[in-house]
Amino acid sequence: MNHRDYYICHFLLDVSASWETGIKASLIDLHRAQLRKKTPRRWAVKDVAGLYFSAMEIGLTQRDLFRFMKVYSGKPLRETLEKDAAFWRAVDSTAERLYAKEQRNPKR
Repeated sequence: MNHRDYYICHFLLDVSASWETGIKASLIDLHRAQLRKKTPRRWAVKDVAGLYFSAMEIGLTQRDLFRFMKVYSGKPLRETLEKDAAFWRAVDSTAERLYAKEQRNPKR
């Protein structure tokens, strides 16, 4: 599935949850989502870049980003950094372009 509108604001966190009971999050606003047997790389890059762009100013550390990459890929970090390097470069580049565009034309 690709969301096509994948931003941090589309995650609904259960405020009654805790680290002990497990953090519960739901993905909302699925009206533009597409279900496919295999999501094309360009859509995966767009979705993950949108999520990264929308979280750029919340104080994520490099360790947070690496943790996300590991969980997202389902691979050990070293493996995803080696085998998926082009994907993560594309995500970073796309997110940086979105951020630069937003800085030039902030919503009023």
